[in-house]
Amino acid sequence: MRRTIRLLILGLFIVCVLSGCSHEEYVIEEIQGDQLSLGPEEQDPEASYALTEVMVDDQTKIDGRTNPLSVLKPGDIIRFEYRKDKQPLVATIERVN
Repeated sequence: MRRTIRLLILGLFIVCVLSGCSHEEYVIEEIQGDQLSLGPEEQDPEASYALTEVMVDDQTKIDGRTNPLSVLKPGDIIRFEYRKDKQPLVATIERVN
C-alpha cells in the first residue's frame, strides 16, 4: 500500500513539473493582436535570442482576473502558464513588475 502511494505521489509530481507551468520570467518584446513575443528577462546586449511566441484570448487571466490584453505593454516582465495540452495558448499571466 505504501509503495502504491509513493508511486502515485511521484507520478503527480512529474505531471506537475511537465504541465507547462513556467517559473521563468520573460519580457514582452512585442504585442501583435493576440500574440505576444517574449524574450528572456535577463539579456546580454551582445547576444541574440530566439523569441517565445504565445497566444492569448478572452479566457486568459492576467494577474488573477480576466482582463483585456490592453493591460500588458512591451517591457513588462511576466510569468505564464500554458493551457493544458494547448501550447501556445496561455491560461494565466502574472506580471512580475
